[in-house]
Amino acid sequence: MKQIAVLFEGDINRRLGVFNAVINRVKHLQQVADYKIDVYMFQVYDGWLMRRVRHSKKVNFRPDEISADGIKIHVTWFRRRWCDAIMHRLFHKPPRAMLRRLHRLGWEMRGHDLVSAHDRIAAHAAVFAGKKLHIPCFITWHGASIYTDPPRDPMIKEITIKLLKAATCNFFVSKGLLDKAHIELTADDFPAEILLNGASEQFKVYSDDKRARLREKYGIDNDKKVVAFVGRFEPVKNVTLLPDIYNEIERKYGQPISFWAIGDGVQLEETRQMMKDKGVKCHFTGKVPPEEIPDLLNCVDLLVLPSSLEGLPLVVIEALSCGAHVVATNVIGTAEAVGRDNAIDLGDNFVERFTDRAVQLLQGGIDQQLPPEVSWTATADKENAIYHQYLQ
Repeated sequence: MKQIAVLFEGDINRRLGVFNAVINRVKHLQQVADYKIDVYMFQVYDGWLMRRVRHSKKVNFRPDEISADGIKIHVTWFRRRWCDAIMHRLFHKPPRAMLRRLHRLGWEMRGHDLVSAHDRIAAHAAVFAGKKLHIPCFITWHGASIYTDPPRDPMIKEITIKLLKAATCNFFVSKGLLDKAHIELTADDFPAEILLNGASEQFKVYSDDKRARLREKYGIDNDKKVVAFVGRFEPVKNVTLLPDIYNEIERKYGQPISFWAIGDGVQLEETRQMMKDKGVKCHFTGKVPPEEIPDLLNCVDLLVLPSSLEGLPLVVIEALSCGAHVVATNVIGTAEAVGRDNAIDLGDNFVERFTDRAVQLLQGGIDQQLPPEVSWTATADKENAIYHQYLQ
């Protein structure tokens, strides 16, 4: 039996986004192939000095192992070093202490036939393991590690390009993200394949009876549509546009709508105050347990995602899997899931054009389905076929 190591950076207290993507990739790969897969997560935490500088919280509970959806995860804890921060911020040099620790983690991959990493930091350990242990190494790029730091930080850009070229193959979660890597980072060729994200099994359309019970539980009138934003309240999500978007949707639709804002983040209170100032009645849930999200999405008629940047956002895949319609911005990979007609270009009169499409979707008559390739099963089949080439 071939042995695979999967590496990623995560947070034991925030099992969303990349965390869920990794777990689903591993789970579905195990279902289609006979591999022994060891999963390693590393979590960065701050010591006393860095907590003072970064105003972060102390991490008291640091387990060596956790479990998620039946997958055992080995956890390595990396303390953020002040010397690394100074070298990076003041002298634009790589974080030497962190890299030494990542290389030690790479040596721990001895005995594995293949190593697969998710995003830039984990990629350092995978590439090191690949070179020193002479095994294939693969890197999956989910979004921010391509479109956020590298274009604005020359040192990170240089490192990212080296990692792209060093990998046996790079996996991108959307074609748009792969194109972004070529446009923003390097025109040079590097080995690449597209492995789309999917939705977990719990994201599905419930029965009419169950949906009715949930709408009653959440206090939704039978004749009302529900329009929601789900995600982090932060600048990249353009959440300060939500009050205008919600106002325009209700005005154009001409009937009362239940507006929801699901999630938390640095701009939550600012967005809440803007809603109040503009007279929008919106229910803010705050942070919601992950297991409750499928219930909420089964009550949603339309998900809005006005982000300025995305890779292939899981939330749109999950919403569509639960029977909601989705209108989003046309950034990087969103159109690959929601359809080009439902991906609105940023620019002049954005709110007007965005809400026009939102109302069309609310009025019905438009079929919006996920493409068949947007599924974890399809991704696992493709990933297995690629690995098989190198594990003969």
